[in-house]
Amino acid sequence: MTEKKAKWIWKYGEYEIYHHKLLMCRRQEMGCDYPGVIWRIAPNEVSVRFAAKMHALTDTTLRIVTHSKGMAYFGDRKYPVNEDLFFPAGDYEVFVMLYDLEGFPSCFIDSEYLKTDESWVDMSFDLPDAPVACEPAFYSPDDNPAVFPFSYEEVTPVSVTETDGGLLYDFGKELFGPVTITEYPENEGVRLTYGESKEEALDYPEALIWENLRPGFDPVRPGRAFRYIHTQSDSGCPVKLCASYEYLPVEDIASFHCEDETINKIWDVCSYTFHLNSREVYLDGIKRDRWCWSGDAYQSFWANYYLYFDPQIVKRTILGLLGKPPYYTHINTINDYSAYLVAAVWDYYYATGDAVFVKRIWDNLKSLYAFMTSRTNEKGYVVKRDGDWIFIDWSEMDKEGILCAEQILLWNAHQVMGRLAELMGEDSSVYGASAAQLKENIMEDFWEEERGLFYDDKADGSRQITRHPNIFAIMYDFVPEEKVKRIAESVIYSDRYVQITTPYFKLYELIAMCKLGDFEKVQDYIRFYWGGMLEQGATTVWERYDPEATKEEALAMYGMKYGTSLCHAWGSGPIYLLGRYCCGVAATDVGYRTFEVRPDFGRFQEIRATVPVKDGVVKVHLENGRLEVMATVPGGTLVYGGKRYKLSANERVMVEAS
Repeated sequence: MTEKKAKWIWKYGEYEIYHHKLLMCRRQEMGCDYPGVIWRIAPNEVSVRFAAKMHALTDTTLRIVTHSKGMAYFGDRKYPVNEDLFFPAGDYEVFVMLYDLEGFPSCFIDSEYLKTDESWVDMSFDLPDAPVACEPAFYSPDDNPAVFPFSYEEVTPVSVTETDGGLLYDFGKELFGPVTITEYPENEGVRLTYGESKEEALDYPEALIWENLRPGFDPVRPGRAFRYIHTQSDSGCPVKLCASYEYLPVEDIASFHCEDETINKIWDVCSYTFHLNSREVYLDGIKRDRWCWSGDAYQSFWANYYLYFDPQIVKRTILGLLGKPPYYTHINTINDYSAYLVAAVWDYYYATGDAVFVKRIWDNLKSLYAFMTSRTNEKGYVVKRDGDWIFIDWSEMDKEGILCAEQILLWNAHQVMGRLAELMGEDSSVYGASAAQLKENIMEDFWEEERGLFYDDKADGSRQITRHPNIFAIMYDFVPEEKVKRIAESVIYSDRYVQITTPYFKLYELIAMCKLGDFEKVQDYIRFYWGGMLEQGATTVWERYDPEATKEEALAMYGMKYGTSLCHAWGSGPIYLLGRYCCGVAATDVGYRTFEVRPDFGRFQEIRATVPVKDGVVKVHLENGRLEVMATVPGGTLVYGGKRYKLSANERVMVEAS
């Protein structure tokens, strides 16, 4: 029998909410601290009560280790924390009561007869008793769950040059991590100017991140984004530094290599970009905004499942974004971002089979859904209310009217809530009825049969045609095949309507093309769009890319000279596209109990790829006109050339490539 392992314990969700809270308050811009105050940041609970039973066969000694304050009951007697406690042999009901005014209450016990782990019960407040929570990283009495367990690696600049009255450090690629000032004149002020580009690092005070440090400063500076750092002192004497790469220690499971070296490099750059933004939760960008946005996270979850398949960061991100009811605004104040968060919960469950997580957040998710539907109009449509932000995309479109894309997202949320309600053993009929009625209204009010497309209502009551609802109609299987083909001809492959310029919404359009069976066009676009960034020297994927923009225009955004993020998680879409559609790996049942490998190689003639599935991988090898597929878990089916082949675990299936 395996011996139980002691772990730090806390109230479920508090670890995630605490670290999300800290992250959202660490952003800096132009010498200012810039907390995410445009939406509510959920607070931590101050006090908790944990319960367990101890059956001591012999006299025993134990210590309740905690960074919080409090006490414990063993039986009817009180005991202090952080002291060695003696107990005669016997049976004890144990209650540990803690409070923490700065962090979140947590504790650790590792003794012969009592260990903290998931078997403990949280009996806090007037809520039902529930299991406590743990994280695998915290299993030593020396740990502190309030300190996130990043890893660090020293990095060396590729060059250090004297320029503009100081030293310019170039680390060769985008990084995130702490900086230590190692040499500087005493009793003088020092300035550090950080830049994703050389231009930014040399343009104080227009750069987004800089520090003016007065004498007596702490030479160890907290983690920031940079490729370049310009150092200066008041007198002009040299200021030298060293830096570390701060990262989440998750290793890639996936790999992708083909005969096109540009595609291979795009894969590598997307992976690196994604790792930089994989932290306590998913960031949008490591410089700006350095916040957690639901829309960005939605796409990050997909990349997760097709790169390193780590459920923990998905759960941390969902818990951080979901926060705690009551809800007074949409997630990140954006209507579509609330709908994405609902959709993300189903995606997580379908990928992992983790119904326990859904059960833990179900009441909060229902509260969010109730808030979402309370903001709709008499026809059940998403409309802009005070405090709402209708986003959809950075695109030339009137967002003051009723946007069809928003309604399709809400329809999908109704559908998802129905499926989750069934999973939770609850009546799903109200969700199904809402979805059916909303779909009927959308088809009546926004579908134009003559041209075969969806349009939006502008604020003045006139119509506008954008790509967005038509993309969603295909991506979310909103319409039957006959209408899909008409939308493809009328909108997807038409140049009549404003093109999408962000990798964010372009991913959705490329997914629609993949579902249309046109992976060759997707290949071409990946090479053109992501490859175009690499040709311009990108070491990470940018927030947006316009091939016609000048360098100055490319760096500017949001009215700021260097407002564009040059390391944005939503640019990592090729990881998902190549794993999901090129290699064709997708679950066909919850938790990959069954799955298909339905590859579409487009123009590729050679591929060697590994794609994660739950508890295993699928290996796809295309070379010399032969396709070889092997899965390390059962339940798979290769669908290729009009035929189906069973994939038994660890057995290779080889067919002629068509």
